[in-house]
Amino acid sequence: MGTPIEVVYCAGWNPRTRLPVGAMSEDRARERDKAGEPYAVLLGGGGRQRALLQVSWRDHYLGVFLFDEQQRRVRGYDYRELAAGLLHLRCYEEWRHTSADEPEFPKNGWHFALTARPDSEGAHVELNHRGSLHTVRDLPEQHRTLRRAQFGDWTAYADGRMLGFKTDDTLSLTLAAHEEQPESPAGAWSVPRGLRPRYLEALFTPGSRFADETFGAATVTAPHTAGVLRLPTGSVIAADPGTLSECDEPFTVPVPPGEYPVLIATMEWDGKGWGENTAAMLRVLDKPTVSWELAVRPGQDTRLLGEGEFYGFGVDSGMGSFLDAAGRDVLAAACEHGCEPGETTDPGTGTNVIAYHSGMGDGSYPVWIGRTTEGEVTCLVADLLVLHHAQALPPTVPDTTAFLSPTMAEDVPRPRPGNAQDAAEFISAMVAEVADFKESLRRG
Repeated sequence: MGTPIEVVYCAGWNPRTRLPVGAMSEDRARERDKAGEPYAVLLGGGGRQRALLQVSWRDHYLGVFLFDEQQRRVRGYDYRELAAGLLHLRCYEEWRHTSADEPEFPKNGWHFALTARPDSEGAHVELNHRGSLHTVRDLPEQHRTLRRAQFGDWTAYADGRMLGFKTDDTLSLTLAAHEEQPESPAGAWSVPRGLRPRYLEALFTPGSRFADETFGAATVTAPHTAGVLRLPTGSVIAADPGTLSECDEPFTVPVPPGEYPVLIATMEWDGKGWGENTAAMLRVLDKPTVSWELAVRPGQDTRLLGEGEFYGFGVDSGMGSFLDAAGRDVLAAACEHGCEPGETTDPGTGTNVIAYHSGMGDGSYPVWIGRTTEGEVTCLVADLLVLHHAQALPPTVPDTTAFLSPTMAEDVPRPRPGNAQDAAEFISAMVAEVADFKESLRRG
């Protein structure tokens, strides 16, 4: 007969009540699975819940969480489907608690995080406990890759040992009796997603108003033109002009070769007499922008981004810029000792770079590509994130543009998949080794 595992299909999990929310029938869950829509699966046995699976194939996402005896999520696997039928382990996290009544995900408690890339066996590891340790450990491809299972084959993602049963136990999945329920905000969950654009139109609309928790209210002023950028190839680079190098690659989306103005968005803090640059726009086409997508470079995959993450360009000298890839090397020499805001031209090639002060200074900033209804590129906007987390105030016009994911390459390598239990055991051994190593460093 085997060990019975009760399966509950639902919209999500309420960590406060430790109960499923929005219970649904197997048929309804199957329909959502086929449509790529989000749903959740609970696996229970022995008087408690053992695992929570969060599924959203339209977002290429599978989340697997394992519960402790208090039904707190203490281990989490974040998988992304990068190639058809293959799931890549983007991130693994583990939490430990000091008491039975401590809530899950303690902010200052013991926390282990592993982040893996599909093109590297070197995984970044971070352990926070009595200080923070950052290191790199090998994670072979068979331990970071799973086959996507058929609907209902849930133990392919969490087998008996992962669920806390003996290694020789045979599991028997049975559907738990639950009446269908309406979805509730208490159990709502969302796929960990990369940064989304905000206020890009408003940043270039004089009179738009915002409220920031630290600096107070701000008013957008009229943008000014920093110069006209010459793009002989149409391959656009956004970078710190003071540190240009071969590492600064052009974005994967080119624009038609030509000459285009670069506009700088500005604002002023109310009552302070000063303000900031908030964004820089390379205007390509004078047509309405109806959608935005994140600009990426070769090898960057937005499906691998965690909550609020983005691919951006780094700034170390307080300056950002746009330039054509054809002028990168000669302009790097021209800007080696810094450059002023505005245009710097190489007289030999005629290529130029348009530079600007980067808002509040150094950091990393995303670039967004605007498109028309027909998919034409209207502009590239470097958001300096000064007002990204601010609250819009009247008369700021709400942003109605859509967000699109960039088209990802289909010719990605197909790694050799393993199984969930072997990966779990390998990672558990890694966690123990890293914890021992950190403790030895602490003791000196």
